[in-house]
Amino acid sequence: MPKLVIMLSDNDIARAYHALVIALSAKSIGYDVHLFATGLGAFIFSKKPKTRLIGLPYLASLYIKWKIRKIGAKSLEELAAECIRSGVKIYVDEPVVKMLGVRPIDGVEVAGSLTFLALAKDAELVLTF
Repeated sequence: MPKLVIMLSDNDIARAYHALVIALSAKSIGYDVHLFATGLGAFIFSKKPKTRLIGLPYLASLYIKWKIRKIGAKSLEELAAECIRSGVKIYVDEPVVKMLGVRPIDGVEVAGSLTFLALAKDAELVLTF
């Protein structure tokens, strides 16, 4: 089974959305998918998720979030839960957990950079967001 490793290093909605959709798509076509969340990306998989839209004023961010709901697209929280249910292995960077006080949701493992490097070493595809 081919392996895909994704590193998500930000909680920007656009980056996180693409990372999760690619993870789910790859899982659906038979990839062994591992997603490593570091930096602000760890907030996507926390018990109190936080997202943002880089470079947009607050009202523009609200409008885009409303538009996403209006077209029936899933929220990041729903996509994260779907990833876990589908068997995507999700890891949150241990130093980030300690520094930011992130409490990962159930089904998410806490791991360090050595875990990411070991996963990436044998992967057919490594993507970063």
